[in-house]
Amino acid sequence: MISIAIINLKGGVGKSVTTCNLAAELAALSKSVLVVDLDKQGNTSKFFGVLDYDRPSVAEVMMGECRVWDAVVEDTGVIGVHLLPCDMRMLKANRGILMDTTEPQQFRLRDALDEVAVNDGLYDYCIMDCPPDLDMGSINALCAADWVIIPVDCDEWACDGMREIVDQIERVQMYYNPHLKIMGALMTKYRRTRYAAEVVHQLNDAGVEMLGTVIRYTIKVSEAKSAHKPLRAYRPDCSAATDYGCLADEVEEIVSRMDTKEG
Repeated sequence: MISIAIINLKGGVGKSVTTCNLAAELAALSKSVLVVDLDKQGNTSKFFGVLDYDRPSVAEVMMGECRVWDAVVEDTGVIGVHLLPCDMRMLKANRGILMDTTEPQQFRLRDALDEVAVNDGLYDYCIMDCPPDLDMGSINALCAADWVIIPVDCDEWACDGMREIVDQIERVQMYYNPHLKIMGALMTKYRRTRYAAEVVHQLNDAGVEMLGTVIRYTIKVSEAKSAHKPLRAYRPDCSAATDYGCLADEVEEIVSRMDTKEG
């Protein structure tokens, strides 16, 4: 199971949209995908229509109160995509984990997902939607991930917090997860402006490579989100739907290339 953390400390850059659409596109390539929502706002859980305070969530999993299997929702409306949901209970979980000094707290999610990973072939990918801050959810995601994708929008303050993200990734690589790799920054809401060129320059200065795919701006992204449908189901002919399909292909190619090198 290949695990990918979708992270940026800046809100509104398309983390949840990217998580949902990448998962749907990978599923369309006949890949089985587990999506893990780690943002207390629960936008990914809302997208898939599974926000429900009466059932277990990722918060209970990370607190050791239930197993992943007890919390995973299989009926997301997208064949091949299952979801470990999140909601405001994650606030309490973050506080509880920080206050627990009995064991290392960075590996709670990794250890929980290991139970899933040992079922070889059940999931090809695990896509983790991280909150826009470095809480225990984000840190646990980085410690559990093989790869990181950093969505970046094309506005004047696009790279705010980028140095902090890179520093945190490097610390996780050094102390907790030496296998963690940055797949690249993903430009979202892309329009050919002077800001877009400046974003590329700033990312290069920060040592972050760009993914070859960019997600072009279109109002259809917001419309699809409101309709709770992946772009491939809502408007498969729109530019962003095409771009997310290309992103899934690029992810597959990068993962396959790395597997070949390591093999």
